[in-house]
Amino acid sequence: MPMNKRVKKLYENSTYKNIIHNVADVYFPLDPKWKNIGISLSGGCDSALLAYVICDIIKQKKLYTKIHIIYNVRLWKTRPWQQYIFKQVLSWFKEMFKDLWFVEHTNFIAPDLEWGSKGPNIIDEYGKLKSGNQIELRSHAEYIGHKYELDAWYCGLTKNPETEFDERLLDRDSTLTNDTIENLHRLIKPHMNGVACHPFTFVQKDWIVSQYKRLGIMNLFNLTRSCEGDKETYPEIFKDLDYKTYVPGKDVPVCGKCFWCKERQWGIDNSD
Repeated sequence: MPMNKRVKKLYENSTYKNIIHNVADVYFPLDPKWKNIGISLSGGCDSALLAYVICDIIKQKKLYTKIHIIYNVRLWKTRPWQQYIFKQVLSWFKEMFKDLWFVEHTNFIAPDLEWGSKGPNIIDEYGKLKSGNQIELRSHAEYIGHKYELDAWYCGLTKNPETEFDERLLDRDSTLTNDTIENLHRLIKPHMNGVACHPFTFVQKDWIVSQYKRLGIMNLFNLTRSCEGDKETYPEIFKDLDYKTYVPGKDVPVCGKCFWCKERQWGIDNSD
């Protein structure tokens, strides 16, 4: 059975069957009764597409839903351009969806806590081995969810591409072989007082890029950035570019070598 049919069956056999919206055979939960939702937006193309789909559904259905944009300042010394890119992406949304209600929440993650600095070295409150930044990302989203009584929170994490590039995260090698509640919970599950939604769990980058083309929003795609290179990882490319020398708005090179660059190019090459 094709993956999208398995996903559809999971939803149809669940209590969420009446709140699912089909977009090019990928399913997005959104209940008209939800008044507050959160979307983690990073400035990358996956989270930006997820935000677009949700915003478009809200607009088309004329829902009164407040959209809480959750952002984390990361690696501010070595990749200071990330925050500028996020702001450009968010500005695009505010211009495109002028009638929607956006609320921005920004968190700061110390570079020392990042996976690249320490790796997964902390047991979190759920008993999982995680890096400091992973705990911060999850905990901040939970805090916003509790404080603002979010009905749902969305994350745009996607499945790894078919090509096994180095540095890929193994927990993104998602497969779906049966119709268990555990697999449904990889897409949507109750969490705290709402639900956590991961509609791209079984979606790869080629589908992501194809939707940008189909929807006519390549201008948004071109604002996003996937590269995670910097002067510490690829000094021959980034030279002395860091928080001391970066000028917002100036072009920043891409390394073309990190997993995220390779995945993005794979998505472009394999998109419709």
